[in-house]
Amino acid sequence: MNEGIFSTEGKSQEKSAGSVRSVERAADILTCMGSGEKTLTEISVELGLSKATVYRILGALRNKNFVSRDADSGKYYLHWGLTGLLNAGLEQGVVQSVYPLMEKLWRLTGETVTLYIKKGYNRICVAEIVSQQPLKFAVGVGTVVPINANTGSPGKVFLAYMNRHEVDEFLNHEHASQGFKPTGQGLLLKELEEIRKRGWAVSYGERIKGGSSLSVPVWDRSGDVVASLNLLGPYVRLNEEVLLGYLDLLKECAEAASIRLGGSPAKFWEVNPD
Repeated sequence: MNEGIFSTEGKSQEKSAGSVRSVERAADILTCMGSGEKTLTEISVELGLSKATVYRILGALRNKNFVSRDADSGKYYLHWGLTGLLNAGLEQGVVQSVYPLMEKLWRLTGETVTLYIKKGYNRICVAEIVSQQPLKFAVGVGTVVPINANTGSPGKVFLAYMNRHEVDEFLNHEHASQGFKPTGQGLLLKELEEIRKRGWAVSYGERIKGGSSLSVPVWDRSGDVVASLNLLGPYVRLNEEVLLGYLDLLKECAEAASIRLGGSPAKFWEVNPD
């Protein structure tokens, strides 16, 4: 009888040890992917695990929305479920999800691509890929720009998806901090309504003389606009016709980025009620 008890305990300990190893391997895979997107083979080689083991664990992680797989490149990346679980590192999670789409935009347009998030009463550039053209504009990661009446297309995307009370709060803050109130507030509100309906914003020389920018929102799984994805360049190359010719591509990339963050396609370009 004692031998039977010991045998059962031994099997239980072996099963427990196997479970711990699986958890450790899953943690190793998530850590490995923390530096960026990777293929199954790259993860396998980096961790010294068989492809079959990595594939099995990735399948389990995908079921929990901890990782996802890009259909075009075949690479795996950390997904919104992990970000939601940790409830931290939002900026890093947004950048990691959107950056591959920024690279796609940059390759297909040859122009500077930027990504902004909203912090307080400002927008902050958290990622940028600068054009390789001789004549170009660059912002710089970490650049802080007030969200106000003259904030440019990235800021107006944020304003457009706020309710009227929030917009008033931002404009009142501008009045208090800058000592003036923007003229033509009625025109601004009308412009924001149009941006919200069509789902994009554009500006020419509003913040940067001679510059053109086109911006679209990026949503998260809560249906909130968490970022503004933008094309930026000189007007002599990006006039109205040329710039708006990139609109469908920009919106396509923003939708793909939103899906990576758990956004629902049904909510894309939906008009938010006041």
